[in-house]
Amino acid sequence: MGFSLKKIIGTAAPALATALGGPLAGSAVKFLSGKILGKDNGTEDELTQAIEGWTPADRLKLQEMDNEYNLKLQQQGIDVFAMEVQDRQSARKMAASTQNLWPQIALAIGYNIGFFIILGMLIGMMTEAIRLEGGVKEALILLLGVMAGELKNVNAFWVGSSYGSTTKTFQGFAEKLQHKEL
Repeated sequence: MGFSLKKIIGTAAPALATALGGPLAGSAVKFLSGKILGKDNGTEDELTQAIEGWTPADRLKLQEMDNEYNLKLQQQGIDVFAMEVQDRQSARKMAASTQNLWPQIALAIGYNIGFFIILGMLIGMMTEAIRLEGGVKEALILLLGVMAGELKNVNAFWVGSSYGSTTKTFQGFAEKLQHKEL
């Protein structure tokens, strides 16, 4: 399997992707399994294989599923994005109560510097300014992809997120879905 289910649906279905990365993972997999595989007990591997073969037009269905899932959770009083923000806020409170923030600062700076070093190496390899042997390029591409996926989380700890605008957007979609305005 090339990608995780969360990575595949991350851009098209943010509520489902967020749920897959947290305590609602079982609920999200069950929901997706019912919609995509036609059974409630499908696995992440089965879902990933099914979605990997989809065309871009097919992947638009994920946005509809995401809106439906988000609406279903909101009707039950669950806000996936608020849970993510609460997690970040509790980490910030823990950091604020700690007298020494240098380990967190050093890790965040190191992560950012490492990301840009790897990016620079790949650019250098493309322009043939840097030459490396064998499968190093593939390993660097994989590492860059993993790091890029988490870079926003590392930086969001320090500078926050656009949670407010995201919430307003999703609430607007949910209201339109309820009134069939879309």
